[in-house]
Amino acid sequence: RTVAFEHKTSDKPEQRFLITGLLPVPTDGSKIEIYVGPKDHRLLDEASKEIAKAGGPPVDLGEAINYGFLAWMRRAVAVPILFSINAMQKITGSYGVAIILFTIFIYSLFFPLKWQSSRKMKKAQKYAPRMKELQEKLKGMKQSDPRMKELQMEQLRLMKEANPLGGCLPLLIQMPFLFALYSAITISIDFRQASFLWIPDLSGPEPYILGIVRILPILFAGSMIVLQLLTPQPSADPLQRKMMAVGMPLFMLYILWSAPAGLLLYWLVGNIVGFLQQMLINRLTKTDEAAPPPDEKGAKKKPAKKLKPAEA
Repeated sequence: RTVAFEHKTSDKPEQRFLITGLLPVPTDGSKIEIYVGPKDHRLLDEASKEIAKAGGPPVDLGEAINYGFLAWMRRAVAVPILFSINAMQKITGSYGVAIILFTIFIYSLFFPLKWQSSRKMKKAQKYAPRMKELQEKLKGMKQSDPRMKELQMEQLRLMKEANPLGGCLPLLIQMPFLFALYSAITISIDFRQASFLWIPDLSGPEPYILGIVRILPILFAGSMIVLQLLTPQPSADPLQRKMMAVGMPLFMLYILWSAPAGLLLYWLVGNIVGFLQQMLINRLTKTDEAAPPPDEKGAKKKPAKKLKPAEA
C-alpha cells in the first residue's frame, strides 16, 4: 500500500512524500517495513501516524534512528534537546547561536548544584590535613584504646560534612545531556551543513586551519585547564592538583580532536560559563574559608577553669 503525505515547516518549502508499506504475507505472517528519507524524528513520527491511518500495521519509524548505547535514555533526552535548539534557531537564525544559548540555559539550571558541590569540595580540602592526621593516629592505635571510638566518630563526622563525592554530582547529572547532545548532533539532519563563523558544518569535525590545527579542540582544552585550576579539589596537594588540571584536559583533547564541532562548541561555552560561575562562587564563599576547622571533639575548646587554692 502506498501512502502520500505532506510535511510543512514554517521556514522551509512544502515537501511531499510517498511511502509504500508492505502488508504482512498471509502464509507466515511476516512483514517488511521500508523507509527511505532523512533521519528527522518529526518526519518519522508523522509518517508512522499516516501509515496507521491508512490501515497499515502500527509502526514506530523513529526507531530507525540509531541513538547508540542506552538508546532509550538518549532518545528521551535528545528529542527535547532538538526541540529546544530548533526553537532557539528559529529566533536567532543560527544553529551555532542556538547551541550557545542552550548551553547558557543548561549551566544556569545546574548552578545551585554547582554551588553546593563547590562548598563540599572546599570543606574537603580544608579538612584534608585533619583527616590525614586522624588516619595516622588510628593506624597505630590498639582496639582497646578508649580514644579510638572518639577519633572514629570525628572522622565520620568530617567525612559527612565534607563529602568529596558530592562535587561530582553536577557532572554526573550533565552526562546524559552530553551523550544525548552528541547523538542529536551526529544523527539529526538539522545540523547537517549548518555553518557557524568559520565552521561549515556543525555536525562534523572542524576543518583544519592551514592544514595542521583545529582551533575549537585547543580552545576547549585551554578553557578546561583554567577551570580545573580554579575549581576546588578534595586533595590539598598542589602538585597533584596541577597534574590533574593539565593531564585530564590533554587526554580530552586527544579524545575529542575529531569530535563534532557542535559538541565542542557546547563544551567550550560551558567551560566559559562554568569559569564565570566558579569565580562568583569563590567570591561568595570566602567567609567559609576563614572559619577554622573543628577540633577533635567537634566543638571549640573552652578555657580551663581555675581551681581555687585549698584552704589550710
